[in-house]
Order: sequence, then C-alpha cells, then structure tokens
Amino acid sequence: MKACFWFGLLLGFTLPAAAADRPDNPLQSPTVVLCLRPLRLADEPGLREAVESVKRLTTFSETQEGRSKRAVDALAFIISDLFKKEEELTAAEKDLAKAERQALAKEELALRTETVGSPLSGPNPRLATMYRKEGEELLGKASRRHEAALKLMKEKIAAYNVSVGYFQAQGATEVVIALASSLFAVIDRHLPGFDFKPAVSREWVLKQKRMEA
Repeated sequence: MKACFWFGLLLGFTLPAAAADRPDNPLQSPTVVLCLRPLRLADEPGLREAVESVKRLTTFSETQEGRSKRAVDALAFIISDLFKKEEELTAAEKDLAKAERQALAKEELALRTETVGSPLSGPNPRLATMYRKEGEELLGKASRRHEAALKLMKEKIAAYNVSVGYFQAQGATEVVIALASSLFAVIDRHLPGFDFKPAVSREWVLKQKRMEA
C-alpha cells in the first residue's frame, strides 16, 4: 500500500473518497484526458507515447497550483518512472545477451587454446583458464545487473498497480486506463510469466479503450 499512501500524502488527502468528491480534481479534467491520449490510443504503450504524455502533463502542471499541481506532477512522475525503469531493464537485457555471446566466444577460445594452442607453444591450459575466467566475469557482471533491473521492475509494477487501484477509487478512469495498459504492455514485453493481481483486468482495459474517450 506504499504507493497509495504516498500519493495520498502528496495530494494532501486523508480519505480516498475525498478527491472523487472534489469538482476541481485535475485527474478527472478534460485536459488530463488529452494528455493521456497517446497512451490510451496505443495498443502496446511504449516510451514514445509515455514521453508525449509526460510532456503534455508537464505543460498542464505549469498552469496548476497547490494540490492540483502536485497531483499532475505525481502522475507524470509515475508514468515517466515506469518507462525509465523499462529502458533500464531493456539495456540490461541487451548487455546480458552480449555478455552471453562474449562468454561463449571465450569458452571456444579456451577450448582451442587448451587442446591445440599456437603453432609455436602448443596447448596452453593456463591461458585457457584465464579466458574462461574473463568470460565468467563478463557474464556474472551482466547477470547481476539484469537481476537487479528485473527485481526493480517487478517492484515498480507492484507499486504502480496499487496506484491504479487508488486512481480507480478516485474515479479517474482515464488515468486508470493509461496506467494499467502501460503496466500490461511492460509485462508483456519483459515479464510474460510475472504473477501479480492487477487492480483492473485486461478485459476491462480493452473494453474501456474501445469506448470513446
């Protein structure tokens, strides 16, 4: 519940119903709907749509004050942070794939070195061991980075899934559609087997997307 609690404190609300009853709730405004439209219209929201939506939200935030400004800024942060963490995970995945290829090449080199070696010195088991160690170190470093990025991505998805539930309680349907569809897209791209309980179902998101914004 940390994400929900943090967002509530940020806006200065003490009860979830408070914002839904406020006529000036910025997250229900037509402007926010337009800001989130790139994410809403995308089948699989990605970085490009997120950048455009955050850009629009940032511009809108400049016209707001007090709790309204904090609400818009918080929403922009959540969207930006989610896709930044996805970028970091994507980079870690690429580095891991590269390290796996390099480690394989080192192993092949080690095999040749310990069995055939050079025409002058012949087989060299000691040098082969060095090649294997280099490969293991490259793979180990990349694996640790990937594991850390993967762990953080899972934590962010869990936290922002709580935020989806919070926004839904506020009646901010367009925010829920944008954020939930973004979470599902990230999961599909990187964590197809990730087991979590979404605050709203995929079916609900798809149904809402088919309706006119």
